Amino acid sequence: MVEIPVSPDQTPSDSGGKPKRSASALVAIGILFSRLSGVVREVVFSAFMGIGGAADAFGLATRIPNVLQMLLGEGTLSASFIPVYSSELERDEEEAGRIAGAVAALLALTAATIVILSWIFAPQITWAIMLGQTENDPRFDLTVSLLRVIFPSAGLLVLSAWCLGILNSHRQFFLSYVAPVLWNVAQIAAVVGAFVFFGVGDTSTTLFASPNALDDPETNVAVLGEVAKVAAWGFLAGSALQFLVQVPNVLKLVQGLRIRLDVKRAGVREVIRRFGGAVSGRGVVQISAFADTILATAITTGAVAALVKAQILYILPISLFAVSIAASELPELSRLTNPEDIRKRGEKGFGQIMFFVAFTAMAYILLGDKIVGTLLERGEFGSDDTLLVWFTLGAYAFGLIPSAVSRLTQNTLWSQGDTSGPAKIALIRVLISITTALVAMQLFDRLGTTDVREALPTLYDGGSFNEDLRFGAMGITLGSAVAAWVEATLLWRLADKAIPGVSPLGPLKPLLPALAGAALVAIAMRFVTDDMWPPLAAILAVGLSGVTYLALCFALKIPQIDLVLVGPLKKFRRG
Repeated sequence: MVEIPVSPDQTPSDSGGKPKRSASALVAIGILFSRLSGVVREVVFSAFMGIGGAADAFGLATRIPNVLQMLLGEGTLSASFIPVYSSELERDEEEAGRIAGAVAALLALTAATIVILSWIFAPQITWAIMLGQTENDPRFDLTVSLLRVIFPSAGLLVLSAWCLGILNSHRQFFLSYVAPVLWNVAQIAAVVGAFVFFGVGDTSTTLFASPNALDDPETNVAVLGEVAKVAAWGFLAGSALQFLVQVPNVLKLVQGLRIRLDVKRAGVREVIRRFGGAVSGRGVVQISAFADTILATAITTGAVAALVKAQILYILPISLFAVSIAASELPELSRLTNPEDIRKRGEKGFGQIMFFVAFTAMAYILLGDKIVGTLLERGEFGSDDTLLVWFTLGAYAFGLIPSAVSRLTQNTLWSQGDTSGPAKIALIRVLISITTALVAMQLFDRLGTTDVREALPTLYDGGSFNEDLRFGAMGITLGSAVAAWVEATLLWRLADKAIPGVSPLGPLKPLLPALAGAALVAIAMRFVTDDMWPPLAAILAVGLSGVTYLALCFALKIPQIDLVLVGPLKKFRRG
């Protein structure tokens, strides 16, 4: 049994006197359910769409509204709204409610305006993100159609993020982080239901006529584009459900909530002031991710889809182990004024994040093909697709540690009112990421799956494939990994100036022997499990390397081992 990582302190006890489950545990449990449902969604989409023109179009269409959602919601609200609202709750609940209503009105108006304009200019936006390379590209019209269905969901997701800010500030963490399960379930239900009841996505006739028919971009978009359209409607329905499920709790917590524009209040002006810096910080990061997508459209078909699928797995440990701690800590850090108290909370949080994320990064690099193949390789998703997504994910994984730890570092700075410092550092990250990616993607796009199979025949020895996919997407994620280390280093220096003694990377050093031992086992298991059924091979390889990691951490008396020990083992270690 594995315990979800907990925050340094417990949330207040309930009326019965028993301690409630820790805040970060609630966040982590909610994120666990939502991310696992996201993986299931990606498994379904991969089976029905694979990696090709239709999957690229869907990836592009969903990425643009996601940028709007992240710019106006989630991280931006975490930096600007939660600290102000949480602090005001301690003094005047009625005033806090007025601030919440005014912020909701501002968000709704801004989001509605952007959504309407984006719906009208969807063709021009698609032309821009495809770098003008739309002539005879079958993905263009499909992307425009998908955008117009999906764009309204961005406004709903922004309001959903506002609900998250309210709930987190009131220390109600679970609902807002589990709500995306409904978003994923709606998309899965839409695609599966359309296939079962209407035959949408049934490619048997096309494949019978020509086994390689779907390798042709026009045929791929024509046949599988219908699946993408159904998924887009599921995306919109799920966004509405994610927002609506949180509304009743918000109304209970914020009594007499009035949604109206009011920018004269001091609290609202402070949110707006912080919002500018937060948008700059979060904005440039989102622009970086968006730029990655644009760059992917400039190389080969399938690069966008590979990037999106790699990101699903890349974000999983960050969300589960970093966001869970960082999100639950932000309201508490916002209430602290003593630097020593802040440092202590940070130290424990950094240790917990590092304990889980470091092993995950190693597993993605060494065993990523087994993980990706087990999860996605079925239906339209073949062994070549697995190889491409693994390489893309593996390059991402080199930046997994700094990306995860930076979440808590950034939130620590935000809690103290510093949004401009992280914003400037984020801009540096974007410039480095794009510059590195421009060079690396061109180099790796010369490498194809055929080249890799010839050079490393033990990878999927005897596997079948129909086309030579290119590895340009790997160059893009490598640029992101390099930029993540630069950003993290600069953030850590900034945090040390504000709160002397903070050491986000400190917990990594004692873990290195355990990571080395687990890596050796992972490499050995690649050969031992070579001829096994892929899911069994993945379970054995990841499982045994994980057990090795935990055993060595136990022997080395790593403090965070208590997070996964239960009963007698925990007592034995402490004894």
